[in-house]
Amino acid sequence: MRKHQAKASAIVIVAFALSGLGQQTADPADVLLQARERLLPELARMPRYTCVQTVTRKYYLAPSHQHDHDCGAIIAARESRKHELRLQGWDRLRLEIATVQAGDVFSWVGAARFDESDIKVFAGHGPLGSGDFGAFLNAALARGIIQFKQEELAEGRRVLEYSYDIPLERSSYKVHTDQGWRVTPYQGDLVLDPEANDVVRLTVRTAELPESSMACQAISEVEYGRAKIHDQMILIPREVRLRTIHQSSAETLNSTVYTACREYASRSRMLLEAPKEAAASSAANTRVTPSNSLPAGLRFYGRIVTSIDSDRAAAGDPIEGILRSEMRDKQNHLIAPAGARFHGRLMLLERQLEPADYFKIGIRLESVEVGGKEIPLSALTFPIHKRTWVDGSLFGSIVVPPDDPSTGVATFLFRHEHLSLKQLDSEWITVARDAGASNDAH
Repeated sequence: MRKHQAKASAIVIVAFALSGLGQQTADPADVLLQARERLLPELARMPRYTCVQTVTRKYYLAPSHQHDHDCGAIIAARESRKHELRLQGWDRLRLEIATVQAGDVFSWVGAARFDESDIKVFAGHGPLGSGDFGAFLNAALARGIIQFKQEELAEGRRVLEYSYDIPLERSSYKVHTDQGWRVTPYQGDLVLDPEANDVVRLTVRTAELPESSMACQAISEVEYGRAKIHDQMILIPREVRLRTIHQSSAETLNSTVYTACREYASRSRMLLEAPKEAAASSAANTRVTPSNSLPAGLRFYGRIVTSIDSDRAAAGDPIEGILRSEMRDKQNHLIAPAGARFHGRLMLLERQLEPADYFKIGIRLESVEVGGKEIPLSALTFPIHKRTWVDGSLFGSIVVPPDDPSTGVATFLFRHEHLSLKQLDSEWITVARDAGASNDAH
């Protein structure tokens, strides 16, 4: 899902209803106006800052009795259902997201810069959303047709709940379809703290989505909090839950947590701790000849030394490894000695429960260090010799499926209830650099 920043352009219409908690402690109209006076200017002048975004996506199977593919019937059945669907599997990814004047931009964790505003690049095969920092809230307060609903207790404090509606002509909520981006109307609920004149929670429910989107509805719940950034208490989403109801009646639930929020201007690159194994020195008569790119067809053994634990790891995490064999060109010139460090990224961490139970990880190599210089590296697992060693022993329950050269990502399957890799040894072969250029490999 894609959400864009909305600008104030309409007068909010307010209607009132009786509270279900007895006498109201605050006038709902005054609370709304004061919150708008505080939040709208704040959203308009938000400083440039960045947070780490960790998204866990759970995939649920369609109900066995549900055979209706009409979205209206699917949404109605979901609203009346009293239990969660059966879990098919889950995956996890981690991005850095930055708020800039043009909207949200993204990068993998530790990447040199933010250069992608198209969230499809990072979404892979599952749904992913943006706009949680301010676009939805700004639109609800500036463009929404708002009605007071009730006063309620939330975590021991009294809060006021409002409903809002964004018709199509006021909407900037875009959904990706097979025909490109489409704007959709939406509505939801807004919860305000009358004492702090602040937002507590925002719910966003799309209207029935177009058939070309392959989804019936998307529902977001954003829990807000504040963090100190650049000597200011900045409004940030603490946690976001995005539920996507598919036309097959299956569902996906994204749980997103934001951490490590800081000023964008002071952002520093994240580097991993160097491997403990020292790089092996080459013989005195061996000439290391680094180049700007590695030729395809070089076979080598590599050991990934960054631990990969299914409780914490996520697609997007940087990884490091060491060469366990030399890399030489066809003229037998040494390109990289055994022990040289290489860098890459975890591009996939997925747990499949049905129809088979396994973990799947995807790894993309990106560079190797030679003589203080990083040489671009793109490689896949060697397609003939597929013995893979895990934590120092030949691992019998691993499957190495064929790699897709177009992604530049090597994939591994593990039949475990919990994945905890301290090291991973495998044989690789270099491929043309453009094979690993795609960012959406996972």
